[in-house]
Amino acid sequence: MTILERIRINLEENGIEISEDGSLVNVDSMSFISSIVCIEQEFEIEFPDGYLLIEEMSNIESLNYIVTQIISDQFCD
Repeated sequence: MTILERIRINLEENGIEISEDGSLVNVDSMSFISSIVCIEQEFEIEFPDGYLLIEEMSNIESLNYIVTQIISDQFCD
């Protein structure tokens, strides 16, 4: 399963829908934080504070990019 697929499942399990253009729908602060915590646990990562804004992760592609970058950075360290 790809990173994107795992993120999609996580979002949907937390009540966040993904529109056809990849935008996240039905996002409130609780579902956002729940998803972030679950994604951190799923991938064994920690989001830097600068990314902990709904605006930074407004679509699945940006979220996928951020997670991929964090994983890549951890792997290179």
